This record gives sequence, C-alpha cells and structure tokens, in this order.
Amino acid sequence: MNPRAPSSTGPSGGHPSRHRPAPLSTFTALALRAALAGLPLVAGLGPGSAAAQPAESAEAAASRHYDVPAGSLASALVQFAQQAGIQLSVDAGLTANRRSPGVSGAHTVTSALAALLAGTGLEAFNRGGNEYTLRTLPPAPAGERTLPAVTVTAGAQGERGLGPVDGYIARRSITATKTDIPLVEAAQAVSIVSADEIEVQNAESITQALRYSSGTQPLGLEQTTSDGMIIRGFNATGSAPTYLNGTKLPRATFSGVAEPYGLERVEVLKGPASVLYGNAAPGGILNLVSKLPRAEPLRELKLQFGSHDRRQLAGDFAGRLNEEGTLTWRLTGLVRRSDTAIDHIPDDRDFGALALRWDASTATSVTVLLSRQVNDSAYIYGLPPEGTAQPNPNGRISRSRFIGEPGFNNFDTRNTTAGYLLTHRFNDSLTFRQNLLTFRGGSDYSDIWSDDLDDTLRLLDRGAYRRIDEDRTFAIDNQLEARWQTARIEHTTLVGLDYSEARFSRRQWAGQVGPLDLFTPVYGSPVTLASTPSQAFSEKSRQLGLYAQQHMKVDGRWVLSLGGRYDKVRADETDFLDDSSVSSYDDSAFTGRVGLVRLFDNGWAPYLSYAQSFQPTSGKTFDGAAFKPTEGDQFEVGVRYQPPGRDLSFTASLYDLTQQNVSTTDLAHPGFSLQEGEVRSRGLELEARARLAPSLNLIASYTFTDNEVTKTTTNTLGNRFGSVPRHMAGLWVDYGMDETLGVGGGVRYYGSSKNLANTVDVAGHTVLDAVIKYRLARDWTLALNLANLTDERYLTCTYACFYGAPRSAIATLTWRW
Repeated sequence: MNPRAPSSTGPSGGHPSRHRPAPLSTFTALALRAALAGLPLVAGLGPGSAAAQPAESAEAAASRHYDVPAGSLASALVQFAQQAGIQLSVDAGLTANRRSPGVSGAHTVTSALAALLAGTGLEAFNRGGNEYTLRTLPPAPAGERTLPAVTVTAGAQGERGLGPVDGYIARRSITATKTDIPLVEAAQAVSIVSADEIEVQNAESITQALRYSSGTQPLGLEQTTSDGMIIRGFNATGSAPTYLNGTKLPRATFSGVAEPYGLERVEVLKGPASVLYGNAAPGGILNLVSKLPRAEPLRELKLQFGSHDRRQLAGDFAGRLNEEGTLTWRLTGLVRRSDTAIDHIPDDRDFGALALRWDASTATSVTVLLSRQVNDSAYIYGLPPEGTAQPNPNGRISRSRFIGEPGFNNFDTRNTTAGYLLTHRFNDSLTFRQNLLTFRGGSDYSDIWSDDLDDTLRLLDRGAYRRIDEDRTFAIDNQLEARWQTARIEHTTLVGLDYSEARFSRRQWAGQVGPLDLFTPVYGSPVTLASTPSQAFSEKSRQLGLYAQQHMKVDGRWVLSLGGRYDKVRADETDFLDDSSVSSYDDSAFTGRVGLVRLFDNGWAPYLSYAQSFQPTSGKTFDGAAFKPTEGDQFEVGVRYQPPGRDLSFTASLYDLTQQNVSTTDLAHPGFSLQEGEVRSRGLELEARARLAPSLNLIASYTFTDNEVTKTTTNTLGNRFGSVPRHMAGLWVDYGMDETLGVGGGVRYYGSSKNLANTVDVAGHTVLDAVIKYRLARDWTLALNLANLTDERYLTCTYACFYGAPRSAIATLTWRW
C-alpha cells in the first residue's frame, strides 16, 4: 500500500467499482443496530489468512482503491462486495450487532477485508477465486505469543473530510487545511457537528447546531432571518465567514439562512483563516458540508408537529442510477409551516437540494449540487432594556411581544445555489480539484424599528422602512495537491488559485408609524412609506487569491505546516440617487500561518500555531486616505487527545487574538474616524466528545473569553464586546439512541454579559434540553424533543435586548426503509 496515496477519491459518498458486482449468494437481510466500534487494530488475517487459503484470482490480489464508510458490518460488506466484484456468502448471525470501521484507500481484497473486519472477532476466508465467506477468529493457542496490534492508518475509518460522520466524533476535515487530513494533525481548533447530532438534538438553525460546541454563540440569540454568530468574541456575521463545501459563499447577511437538514456537517475553524480563505473576520469561519450522493440506498421521511403550531415534512433519498454505481444521486427536501414564540412572526420554509455524482473513471469524478430555499418570516428587532434586563415601573415586557404591525412586517427571502465539485487524480500522488459555486438570492423586507421609550417607560417610539435586496455571487477554487515522500518525511503540498465575485443591490424606503404601548399593545397604526427611496445603490466586490501550503509529517511523529497567501480585493459602489460611483476599497494583503504538532502513540497531540487574517474596511479618513483592512493575529497553543481503539476526542486550546486597524472616532474632526483602535480576545476552550459505551454518548464543552477594547480614542477603553459572556459551558448525554428506547438531555450555561455600549448588565442563565426516542417498529421511530425544559426566562443584549426561546416541544415520526 502506498503511504502517499490519497485517502479519498474526492468529496463524495462511496467510490463504487467499475466492475459489474457479482451476486451475493446467501447475503440475506442484515439491517443491524449500531454497536460500539473502536479504532481498527489488526495484525493480519490470522490463521485463516491468505497463506492458508485457496489462491485468489489475479484480480483479487491486485491493489485497488476502495471507499466504504464506517457503519453496520452488514452494510459495509454489501458495499465492499459491490465495489470489489466478489461473491460473498455470509451467515446473518455472524454480522448481527457488529460494526465495521470501514476502509478507504488502495488495498488488495485481502487487506481491505482485514480492515473492514478489524475489531469484529471475524475473519475472511477465500474459498477460491473470487468467492469469500466469514468465520469466527479461532482463539490463540495456549502459550503462543500474541503479536502487538497494528493500527491501520490508510483511512480505515472510512471517513472523509467531505462526508458523513459516524456518531458525534469526526476524525477528518477539509476545513483546517483544505486537504483531507486527520483532525489530530491540524494545528488550530476546529469544532465539528455531525448530522447525527443535528438529528438527535433537533437543531433548527446553524446556531442551534453549535450550542454544545465551544467558542461560538448566536448573535442576538436565535433569529429566523440570519445565521449571525460570534466566534472567539468577534462578530462573524455576513458574507466573508461562510463557506459551502469549502468554497466561499459570499452572500449578504440577510440574503438567506442555511437549513441544517440539508447538511452532513457544520464545521467551525476558530481563529484567523485568511491563509486559505482570504478576507475573513479574525474569530474564524463557518464551513457547511452538504449531504452528498451515495450508492447505498437511502429512504427517509420525517413528519413533525410541535409548539407554535409547527407542522413539517422532510425527506432524504439517495441511491445509484445505474447497476455499476458510477452514477449516484441524493434528493433532500423540507416543507415547514410554523409560528414562533413571538406574536405575528412566522417561520415558514420550503427547501430542496439535489446532488448528482458521476464517476467518469477511477480517477475522475464530478458532483453537481443544486439547492432552492424560500423563507417567509419577519425580523426580530429586539426590545428596550427597561422591562427586560432592567427594572420598569410598569412591569416586565412579555417574551412574546411584537413591536411591529401585523400585515406589514415580513421578511421573505428566496435563494438558489448551484455548483460542482470536480476531482481528477493524475496518479496516486497528484490530484486536481475544482470547486465552483453560484448563489442567487433576494429578499423583500418590511420592518418597524424601535427608538426610545417615553417618560412613562410604556410607549415605544417607532419608525418603518421597506427594502428590497438582490444578491448575485460566483466563486471558484482551483487546487493542486501533491502527496510525496522524501526519506523520513511525508509531504502534502497544496497550491491554489481562487476567485469570487459578488453583486449586491438595495432599494430602501423610509416610513413613519405611531408609537406602541409595550404593556397593553393596540395594533393598527397606519404605516406611511415615502414614495421615493432613501437608499438605492449597488456594490460589486471581487477577490483574487493565490495560496500555498506545505504539510510535512516527520517520522510519523512531528507535523509541521507552513502556509502563505496573497489576496487582491476591490469593491465599487454606485449610488443611483445621485448617480455617483466610488471605490469602497482597493486593497491587497499577504497572510500566513505556521503550525507544529507532536503526535504520540497514546493519542495525545499537543500543538502550537500562529495565524493571520485580514478584512477590508470601507471609508476614508478626514485627509481622504482610504481605510486599510483590519488585521488579525493569533497565537494558539493546545492539545488534542484521540486514543487508539476508543471513540473519544478531546481538545483544549489557549489563544491570544488581536485585531488591529479598528476604526475609532477622530476627536479632532467630528464625523470622521481613524484606524487607531485595537480589540483583543484571549481565551480557553475545552471540548470533548465520546462514546462511553455502545449506546452512551457524551458532548461536553467549556469556554472562557476575555475580550476588550485595548486601544481607542474614546471612553470605550476596556469595554467588552456586546453579549459575549466570560464563561459558557455545555453538557449533553444520550443513551440508547440506536435501541428500542433512547433518552438524552443537556444543560447549557451562559455567564453574565453586557450590551454593545457596555451600559446594560445581563444576568447569566442555565437552560435544560431533553429528548426521548422510541422505536415503534423496525423502520419507524418516534422522538420528542423538549427545549428549555424549565422554561427559563433569559436574554442577551446588543443594540437591543432579545429574549431566548421559551419551552417548546417537537414530536418527530421517522420512517426509514
């Protein structure tokens, strides 16, 4: 087996054989429940190995590329037999309640079967030619020395960086390095939430999916109109921090939200990421991984009913389009009609995604991805602190209070994505990838904003506006990856050229509306909009980046990564009201990253790294000089622990992150700004995921964030970023989710925080969640998710204050067949 061979053929579900699969003579119904499976430990095939068996065919003895994900042993054997073109006769009793770690990479049939059966207590026996069967491993003879276990490292887990995760513990990712490497070799913290975790916790948004991860939190609690979040104390909202399958998704903040049901993973790379991704906020980036085609048939329907008159139907289907499995597909969709905890705000959604994969040859594959989403909701503008975070003589403002006008407020968005993932392997060492993504979005947004309360602290002054946004984006990323070896060093060299372009336009009309009594509201105040727009502009932004990265593993113990990138960015804005055009920014930047990891045999992997980021800034100084991009610098030291043979992953990281060139008031010239500000964030993040027993899973996290303004011309020196608590923690435990009866629960703690102006203190809070799951029949399950079990009243404050969601219950009936 070539140790330099890529461990995956590309970003997709399996890599089927180009041969017609042989029939499975006695391979009967083997749908099994999941059981504990550790990292594969093998020492060959044992007494029944190839030496003691009939001779294999020349085809079976040849090394070929296989790609079978971890999962039930029965399913893994079916996929492998189809890919290898062998005849496999199996007693169903042998595979019952057993799991396979999967296999990926170049193998002979014998070595691939050994990897598939690692840890199962079974071995493969060649009956001659291409006919195989399974039998139980015989016990070692008394007194015979047992050879030390050997860990299969050539992708034996079957996991790919762009693929499903078996359970909650991801071991590979493309986000940290844009190459499919083990996470333990990355010198920067990454949090990964799998589709299994999203399903069990019934996460309805990206911020909900990440609520038990470290270092992240929603911006303004949970909105139905934005995926806004804070990473390591910095606002990571908008187009720059969001990626889809590793490709920039440069959509505007309010041009759409992601649907978790359409995702295989949600990954957060924490800290500066410009070395591979270009302009981005210093706190980190968000990479969403789509559900991709698979050859194994998948049929799933989900029906949901719950609080706030929630009704939802979702489906996920996949399979092959031809007998050889070179054409595979996946169709995922969702229709929801629901209200929310706030009066007069709906949460209606239509979502559909289609993925098609063509394996043109053993070396070339292309996956086409299409999605369409339509949302009907309204923006939650927030409430004043008096009556929420602070006392009000009139009492407490209701959590369900709506400050707009029924029939006027709406936030209707529609968006479409289209693109492809192309992979071509020139040989075992050299691979080319081209990823393309387009996005078209639009929103029709009518809202009522709030001003100050009157002297009685009852009446809220309000204003109105309507705006129509159009968003058109294009991104392409070309990558050339070489895996090679010199003496004691394994090299992975990556060079890339990416380009993205975004066109955004807005028309906005200002309006007037009467005040609202927040304690006894009477709706019906007329809304008057101006006949001519107050804003009408378009902006075109472009980014061209050239990057290179060298990943070196020395003696299998030390991992050194070096990277650098040069970016050219430009944005031009046209104002249609005065028929003027101006360059918002025209900048270039070089960013770098260096990381070092030490790998120990017992699973410990301490690391340290330095990384940089940049983010363009619009505006000019009093002297007419254009603003420079903000710059981020981070020093990080941490340790990962992934012990061999155990389903356990633990990460601890300490970081010091500084953002410079931050705009601050020019005291000598009112109305202008200087770039003399600086913000610093320091913190500790702990995150653990474990399968403690075959049906017992645990997720635990802790976050300490100390962020403050360290340089400014105003009196904000020492201020904390709004809504960021110093302490956050989460614990989730579930048991028996693959059995007849499963239960789970979690606790989330958020410490005290302040608003953006640091004038309002917000108390900390603790929230409990729970789930009960019952298998009605082999193909049917019923789950009940309870969020905020104790109905805790909590909030966060930024420019306004936002209540957290009250207690809710959602029942899900799932049919998989």
